[in-house]
Amino acid sequence: MKDTLKYLIDLQEIDRQLFEIEEKKGSLPQQVEKLESEAVDLRSELDTTKAALEENRKELNTIHGGLMDAVEKIKKYQDQLYLVNTNREYDALTNEIETEKSKMMEMESRQTELQEAIETLETAINSSEEQTTAFAEQLEANRDELKEKSDLTDARQLELEKEREALVPKVRERYLRKYNRILKARRRAVVPIERSACSGCHKQLSPQTIYDIQQMNKLIECENCGRILIRMEKED
Repeated sequence: MKDTLKYLIDLQEIDRQLFEIEEKKGSLPQQVEKLESEAVDLRSELDTTKAALEENRKELNTIHGGLMDAVEKIKKYQDQLYLVNTNREYDALTNEIETEKSKMMEMESRQTELQEAIETLETAINSSEEQTTAFAEQLEANRDELKEKSDLTDARQLELEKEREALVPKVRERYLRKYNRILKARRRAVVPIERSACSGCHKQLSPQTIYDIQQMNKLIECENCGRILIRMEKED
């Protein structure tokens, strides 16, 4: 059991250092991931807005051409009015002129709508492009900061992970499961006794429990927090 406890102590020290490395990185990985996702969404929204702008511009050009055609037709019909010989022909041309004028009114109304929509879309695009630029700059800054921190810690993290992989098989499965369960819940699974108490939760321990812990002949858990108790290192 002494060997098992020593392995667990070593394992706790490795995990403590791994936790510290993760803390140094902080929330930057999550921030970078979030910014990357938001940048994709923003770019998609910007592309959609640009596509709508292009469609409106195309329709506006079509309407502009239609208005020019209508003007030409009205001019042609008006010129023909001076050449007709019957009331029937005159009425027919007059109807054509009115029809073209009605079409022009509809196209002019739609033209106004499109011009307003285009102006709104252009404003939205300018704002989105500014936001996209800001996102890109923030994302790049966070990536640089994350890389700088990662470069300093990745080598040590890899070394610790290899040490952990080599150590884990030495611990019996049931003790390893217990250790991992406590570690997940408490972050520290193995703690020394200090001033006759569990240093994890400060629960006072009985003299018999302290004696048993010092002997290191069995695995003893704190009755209050469940952590595995060990004697102080200086007592070895």
